[in-house]
Amino acid sequence: MNRFSRPDLHTALAAFALFALLAVAGCAATTGATKSMPAPSMTESARLDYDYLIYQDLLHQLQKHVQEGERSTLTTQEVNDIHARAVAALNRVLSQAPTPELYVEKAGMFWNHPEGASRSRAALKEGLEKFPDNRLLTVYLANSYVADNRTDDAIAIMDGFLRRHPKDMEARERLGQMLMDAGQDAKALDVLKQIPEKQRTPDALYAMGRVQGNLGMRKAAIANLKKAVAMDPEFTEAMVELAYQYELAKDYVSAERIYGSILEQSDSFPEARLRLINLNLKLNDPAKALELALGGPPTKSFILDAVLMFINDGFFAQGSTVLDMLTTGSAVPAEYYFYKAVIADEGENDPAKALSYLEEVKKTDRLYPHALRFKAQLLAAQGKDAEALAIAAQGKALYPEASIFYILESGLRKQQGDLAGAEASLKEGLERLKNDPELTYELAMIYDATGRRPQGMALMETVIRAHPDHANALNYVGYTLAEEGRELDRALVLVTKASKLDPENGYILDSVAWVHFKRKDLEKAWEYIGYAVDVVDKDPTIWEHYGDIAAAMGKTREARKGYNYALKFHSPDPKAVKEKLKKL
Repeated sequence: MNRFSRPDLHTALAAFALFALLAVAGCAATTGATKSMPAPSMTESARLDYDYLIYQDLLHQLQKHVQEGERSTLTTQEVNDIHARAVAALNRVLSQAPTPELYVEKAGMFWNHPEGASRSRAALKEGLEKFPDNRLLTVYLANSYVADNRTDDAIAIMDGFLRRHPKDMEARERLGQMLMDAGQDAKALDVLKQIPEKQRTPDALYAMGRVQGNLGMRKAAIANLKKAVAMDPEFTEAMVELAYQYELAKDYVSAERIYGSILEQSDSFPEARLRLINLNLKLNDPAKALELALGGPPTKSFILDAVLMFINDGFFAQGSTVLDMLTTGSAVPAEYYFYKAVIADEGENDPAKALSYLEEVKKTDRLYPHALRFKAQLLAAQGKDAEALAIAAQGKALYPEASIFYILESGLRKQQGDLAGAEASLKEGLERLKNDPELTYELAMIYDATGRRPQGMALMETVIRAHPDHANALNYVGYTLAEEGRELDRALVLVTKASKLDPENGYILDSVAWVHFKRKDLEKAWEYIGYAVDVVDKDPTIWEHYGDIAAAMGKTREARKGYNYALKFHSPDPKAVKEKLKKL
């Protein structure tokens, strides 16, 4: 990136050295003289270079301080002084030779400054006053709003720029990426499609592929991601996204080939290895998955991610083997004991062993509240209700501001058939944690379970007004509207948003299918119910919905399959399901 128009570095250093030499000579000449000679003044060009070199030196000191971290000997006051002098030197340069790049550098001086992004924005706006409609400054200004989670402001800035410069494809690409990052996939795709095909960069094609994938346009997503990778074979993010889209399309062979090629290129991308582990588990090859996990980076985050994959797919022995990698260090982390407890309970059906592992989690560890909750659930499963409730009470005393223990106590009482007590626990939590979304959601569910659905719906509406990204509340309201056969357009908006927030949730996918079914959009309903039973394959209600949708489409064989699975997995209303089977 060009800094600003000035003599080259050698010329600048020579000028600076000449100035220093003249200053020394001047001092020497005054020795024994009756009249001192005036110090030579710097030319404007020399002063400019001098100020820039001062700025660069001070900036280097700040960068070194950051790199050294705790080893740095600079005090906070010294750092603040260096920062202030660097900004002052840069301001002097800007006053004489302003450039967009230098204003970006000034903005960068404040990205991590205590005064926040507002100072960065001020520098960028100052630059735009001198260089109106400069793309670089505009993009950085938009990014400053993104950093403050003011995505709408960032998008408005880029929109305005493009209205004035409709042929600026780099800016259009950046706007598309911002819209993608903001979750506005349809708008992002509209913007990116306006870039002529011959001018689409790998980044633009990658963004198009991602948003098309999010919108369910699987074939188009794969086509654009393949183009991105063809243009830049080392574009790892595009390769990972392409493999993921192949996974969703159930083309596991292509997905595995791409993940493997990523690992061959570089092992510094653990996400690819994790995806490959997950893929081999889907292909029922736990041995290959285990080999990949044991050959991965020995970091806690990677190991725990891999362990969760094995646990979620029911390969507990392999998960335990991977988890043992955490015991090679000097101190065994709490996560080791917590996940060993999960494996002992779910994989070995040994709650006593699970409880013994949980005892190893210390009060000082961040996992301790989760260990307490797990203990209570294990005790309740053994019929030790009083001990479980005592643990919940202990959790409330230790963590009075944590909603999980009010919810835990409510759940335990609900299991015992004490719905009034369950409601009281949630209301106790809400007295302390006003309008807490999780407590409110659980209370609404209690209302629904006790025949007070209108009150439950009213509470859920308050949750989604205050917390518009609460996936479960969105799903509840949307599904309930569909069940009641009203406001189906709104129901579709709500469940679709819930699915985008939690795309792997099979129950939400079922809701999307059910709303489409109620709207008579059977093709879409069939598509989504297929996704739902892939994710949650033992829920009787979802299988009954599968049967209903198949029957409405004349797919008798599939309908029979759905109803039979609903009965197999203990439908809450087997009589109604059997009647449906008879009518096929």
